[in-house]
Amino acid sequence: MRWTKTRGGVYDNPLHESWIGPSMRELQLDGGCLCGTIRFECRSKILNAYKCHCRDCQQPSGGGFMGVMWVHEHSFRFVKGEPNYHMSAPGAGRELHRGFCSNCGATVVARNTAAKGILFIIPTALDDPSVFAPRMEIWTGRTERRDLIDTTIPTFEGQPKDEEMLSFATF
Repeated sequence: MRWTKTRGGVYDNPLHESWIGPSMRELQLDGGCLCGTIRFECRSKILNAYKCHCRDCQQPSGGGFMGVMWVHEHSFRFVKGEPNYHMSAPGAGRELHRGFCSNCGATVVARNTAAKGILFIIPTALDDPSVFAPRMEIWTGRTERRDLIDTTIPTFEGQPKDEEMLSFATF
């Protein structure tokens, strides 16, 4: 199976219609922070999943990238505690609000002002992070030499255009 570009330069996802895997069905996605101050529940399809290597993701992750999973915001709720939020402006007039535990510092969720109705769950906050299956890697131009890039999935040196990001999503 190969990822191909359409006439408009957007990637055509060969898995989009035919593959029934963890990202194509509703899952129970429960999790929380490291110390247990924050707990959440979510029942949703994983709408998109990727590794982001930008500096705004490297710093809070403490590593070379941060995993990101999109879910429907209406399917998510905090059942214990609430995160504090830090806002950054990664570009293109967007604001990213990262939700983290004020006690242990773990990032659990994020919201992007450009993605209405979508919540970003950070896979390391899940009770079962094995459901994280990235569909692409972005900002690979910012990787360190020690970081490996998965060349079996599409990679982008910077921020993909909105239509490219959406071409990997399953709503």
